[in-house]
Amino acid sequence: MIFNIIDQNHIRNFDPVNINDLAIHNKKVQEVEDWILGNIKKNTSEMLLLTGPVGCGKSVTVLTIAKKHNVKITEWITPIDIEFPNDNGEFEFKVKQSTQFLDFILNAANFTSLLDNNDRKLVLVEDFPNTFMRTPSELVYVLQQYKQRAKSPIVFICSESSTDKKTTSGNLFSDQLKNQLNIHHISFNGVSTTGLRSALKRMAEIISKKYKSMYNAPTSDLIECVVNSSAGDVRSAVTNLHFACLKGTDQSLETSIITEKDQKTKTKKKKPNSKFTSIGKDQSINILHGVGRVLNPRVVVDVNGRSQFTHSPREIVEQFISQPSSFVNFIEENYMPHFSNSAQIDRAASTLSDAVFMLAEWREKVCQEYGLYCAVAGLMLANKDPVSAWNPVRGPKNMKITYPVPSELQLLEENYLYKGKTLVSDYQTFCKIINSNYD
Repeated sequence: MIFNIIDQNHIRNFDPVNINDLAIHNKKVQEVEDWILGNIKKNTSEMLLLTGPVGCGKSVTVLTIAKKHNVKITEWITPIDIEFPNDNGEFEFKVKQSTQFLDFILNAANFTSLLDNNDRKLVLVEDFPNTFMRTPSELVYVLQQYKQRAKSPIVFICSESSTDKKTTSGNLFSDQLKNQLNIHHISFNGVSTTGLRSALKRMAEIISKKYKSMYNAPTSDLIECVVNSSAGDVRSAVTNLHFACLKGTDQSLETSIITEKDQKTKTKKKKPNSKFTSIGKDQSINILHGVGRVLNPRVVVDVNGRSQFTHSPREIVEQFISQPSSFVNFIEENYMPHFSNSAQIDRAASTLSDAVFMLAEWREKVCQEYGLYCAVAGLMLANKDPVSAWNPVRGPKNMKITYPVPSELQLLEENYLYKGKTLVSDYQTFCKIINSNYD
């Protein structure tokens, strides 16, 4: 049988229709619903911050509640702010992202379309402009303007990771800012096993009623496998079950189910173990493990007698390509104590200098990748004799920069540049290594 695949997101067929279909805890849903209803009628500029792990149902909760109460949602999507390069290879910038963002949310909050009489409006922001990530102070100004000039509530959604301490919400929405602007904060937890199971059973019912020609009917064992592999991520669970049940797939995501023999013992009989190959989540490592793999490279010899790293630079780069500057900053802060030779440190420092130069060209994605690869591979190759001692990983330190006053600017050279953020090098460790080499 041949299926005609069209450009359509079939997973949207299983979206919740009403609040009872949500897999989120009832108290969280009720708290969000009470806030929306309490502020949508007053035409106020109140702000709500929703945080929680990926796939815990933050966005779908807001959308489902808005659909129930006929609330119009206008969502911000960050546009591209760089045009194609001209003949000279230079980029021409459009309007600043922060200006576009402020204009959009104010227009969405204050004006209604002539074709729509619905004055129950809600602004939704989940895709934050990159400029706010680099300069959070710009967001403070935008929120202050919105608080003074807007006439509709706004909802901010931030996804967090349990392994990353520098979350988007913590970076953009400080406690001081939340108190200053009276931002209501609701934190979501991962979806419970019961919630995941009920969501997948609902999906199985929809498949059996409407989409038998496209899907195989999921078994109860398959549903349990998906639930056990999703780790509280309902989006991952739905995606896994979608691909596991599709007809015509070459590979089955479900593997063998191992059933243990009954044994007459005093211990409780274990349940059958189900194995499932999840495709909804990527295997990732946190930044501390990544730094450790770079600064403590392990070399093994393969069957052909060639030396190679146990963790190749390419694998590490793929894990941190979304945050290259942060990862390189961690490496710069921690690399010296792991070296035992000043000549090797010189090569490593030169490599990091080249990497930072490439990372500074943030407009070119390829420069970000090359810069990160240069730093990772350069340090791993330069460190021929890693120090076999435990060294804790420290976060990057920043110097307090004193900017020159206008009278002092005249004394500086024309090409003098000063930055607002300068990383501190571990000069003391470098001096110790030099002294040990001359002893």
